[in-house]
Amino acid sequence: NYQSNHSWLRKTIRKVYLWQVRRHVVGKAIDFGCGVGEHLSTFPEGSLGLEVNEATVKYCLSKGMNVQLYNPTTDDYQLKDIPAGQFNTVVISHVLEHLENPDQILKKLMDSCNRLGIKRIFICVPCEAGFAHDKTHVTFVTKDYMKQKGLESYNGFKLTHAGYFPFNLKFVGKLFTYNELNLLYEHP
Repeated sequence: NYQSNHSWLRKTIRKVYLWQVRRHVVGKAIDFGCGVGEHLSTFPEGSLGLEVNEATVKYCLSKGMNVQLYNPTTDDYQLKDIPAGQFNTVVISHVLEHLENPDQILKKLMDSCNRLGIKRIFICVPCEAGFAHDKTHVTFVTKDYMKQKGLESYNGFKLTHAGYFPFNLKFVGKLFTYNELNLLYEHP
């Protein structure tokens, strides 16, 4: 309910954020941690959502979206049930900050994406004010964090874009809760 019921104003503003992610999607995509499917609903037909919350999976299925319940414990971020060659992009929007070791998990996902032939990974994480705004956030992910963890380039993926949205200024993220860090990885 928290994720799906918004005022008309918030829905209108949210469309700008959805567009920002959608413009980085090439071909069919996997929305990793899709929540209620806001991003997934904008992706090309045949895209897939993976979600750990059973209630949001049921919600997405009731809306006709292609979503699967995902168990990171049994899959270990290997994407074992995903066939190779079907998807071009993986979107990880507002997921990494909820994890204790997002760098290790991202490396596993990059290994899996490499094996599956996925060429693009797009990541959104909150900036400082947004990170502090939610008590379920565990790890503050920044450009420096990615550099320190050896994630500017990994297993064929290279960080080709790192910027802030909607205001492409780092300091705005200290003041504005909804400023995000966007990271685009591409594999030749």
